[in-house]
Amino acid sequence: MTIAIDMIGTSLGSGTKTYNVNFCKYINEINKDQKIFIFLTEEYLEIINSTINHNISYIKKSSMFSNIFFRILWMQFFLPFELRKLKVKHLYSPMNFGPIFLKFFKIKFTLALHSNLPWVYFSKMPGNAIRNYLTRFLMEMSINSCDNLIVDSNFAKKEIVKILRINEEKIHVIYLGIDKNYFNFEENLHHIKNFEYKNYIISVSSCVKYHNIINLLKAFKLIKQKNNEDLRFVLVMQILDKDYYFQINDFVTKNFKSNEIIFFHNLDNKYLANLYRNATFYIFSSYCEVFGLTSLEAMSQGCPVIISKKSALPEINDNAAEYFDPDDVSQIKESMNKVLLNKDFRSELIDKGKTHFQRFSWDKTVSDTLKILKT
Repeated sequence: MTIAIDMIGTSLGSGTKTYNVNFCKYINEINKDQKIFIFLTEEYLEIINSTINHNISYIKKSSMFSNIFFRILWMQFFLPFELRKLKVKHLYSPMNFGPIFLKFFKIKFTLALHSNLPWVYFSKMPGNAIRNYLTRFLMEMSINSCDNLIVDSNFAKKEIVKILRINEEKIHVIYLGIDKNYFNFEENLHHIKNFEYKNYIISVSSCVKYHNIINLLKAFKLIKQKNNEDLRFVLVMQILDKDYYFQINDFVTKNFKSNEIIFFHNLDNKYLANLYRNATFYIFSSYCEVFGLTSLEAMSQGCPVIISKKSALPEINDNAAEYFDPDDVSQIKESMNKVLLNKDFRSELIDKGKTHFQRFSWDKTVSDTLKILKT
């Protein structure tokens, strides 16, 4: 049976792009006998830099499809005919939505859903309301029309079943993985020029309202008032919500001195390992996550993790993290202080994290997905 995978996605740094790039890298190593067509843009192919696998054929598409409007147009009205021409029997779409008329072409359809945000925190979605309503509509249509639905956690499965009344039997939970590069704790040569790797905490996230960044800054301000003059806060962000970024920037300008808050926008992933490795701790405050990968990346580099206790984050991080209520600034501050002042607790988190992150691998993510696609 011939399989196709639609990996055409946004050019912006995001969780979906991280998924697509890693999936493509690892499927080259794992797939030994299955004929697979992978649709992607030239930009993705350059990032993947894959070794030759004669069972995998890449079909390059214009970078214009990085734009969501053109991507949806092609996906819904042109992709099905391309699949039929290639004699594809099963399509995998890991982009939250896919072609909704594949049943008319007698092509099986497996969808991966990486966000429940449109149903639980619609008002906090970036972008205009019309686009967000269209996105939610296409996601619901895709979910209803797919043969299999893959989600990133048990929490995500329970939540989406409750909201959309979906048959549980067609939903499969497959955890995301950690890139093998993070398993190598040898010296990393990728350093940010003119950045001093000491006395800082770090958060890596998209700039969106549901990541609750301003509450983190409020808690950090309280920490600074307790004689932590040299401590800095590094925010590695992909700006998806410009209005929210302006609010964050305005808060920083009014409440902090120069260089107390450091922004890195669109930072290449190769620099993250050293940022995690030298940070005092990693912190992430989100209302809505179906997985959350960056906390595991931080653990892999010996960085203690402080994280929101909402959504799937406790399931994924288990007992290897310190938790807080993202709405409670005082509680966030106390969690920060606990890791800053209690050396034994900090060491305990580091030790637990170094063991915990090894439960997650892209090898298993891709292997489990292929098992579904071959049925």
